[in-house]
Amino acid sequence: MKLFLIFNLVFFISIFKANSKKLIIADISDNKINIDVGFKGAKLLFFGVIDEEGDVVVSVTGPRKTVEVRKKEKKMGLWLNSDTKVFFDVPSYYYVASTRPLKELNAENVLLINQVGIENIRFAGAEEQEERSSWVNGIIKSMIKAGRYNPEPGLIQISDKRLFKTELNFAAELVDGQYLVDTLLLKNGAVIAARRSFINVSKTGYGEKIYKMANNNSLLYGLIAVFFAFIFGFVVHEITRRVNA
Repeated sequence: MKLFLIFNLVFFISIFKANSKKLIIADISDNKINIDVGFKGAKLLFFGVIDEEGDVVVSVTGPRKTVEVRKKEKKMGLWLNSDTKVFFDVPSYYYVASTRPLKELNAENVLLINQVGIENIRFAGAEEQEERSSWVNGIIKSMIKAGRYNPEPGLIQISDKRLFKTELNFAAELVDGQYLVDTLLLKNGAVIAARRSFINVSKTGYGEKIYKMANNNSLLYGLIAVFFAFIFGFVVHEITRRVNA
């Protein structure tokens, strides 16, 4: 946890220094995403302007959550939980886009400090474990499978050496909260300008009501779910019976 806070401090210091030298302006077509029943994802246009030539890198980080990971082992023909670890500050969503592949930017230290790239994402927990990397890789693979982490970086287009734009793609499996959009302007492997934007994701309509009920009154939510499951099963049974009669 302390290591995470130190890296964040370094990040904000680098932003302050960068903004005192060069300028980068960025905006989003819509900084709000409303999740309702039937939500299938969203696409937002992210665009801006830079006052000096360089490489632009944009990373989107979802709200950080606590994640409990269970390791299963096969014993006597059954898969059983053999160990459990808890990790903190795990981004619920992650996406990155750049003007060139990250490996071609020659800015490994900058990317590491600013957590740019899936391999540079940091979260706390299980530091004492020798096999920590395998647990971390397991979390990342699960996030990719769920559509919350995108393993393929997006492309940022630059026009007239000053204007840039890219499309931010959000899958249906979004967690509500505030998403951080960090934009870096790199040159010769160093940050010369930086900017942070925000996207607010929230549940609306029936989705919001169901979510609040499930969290605030889990017993009532469970009873209603069982009731509707019973009604649905009864209706299906009656239809099948009459069709076969």
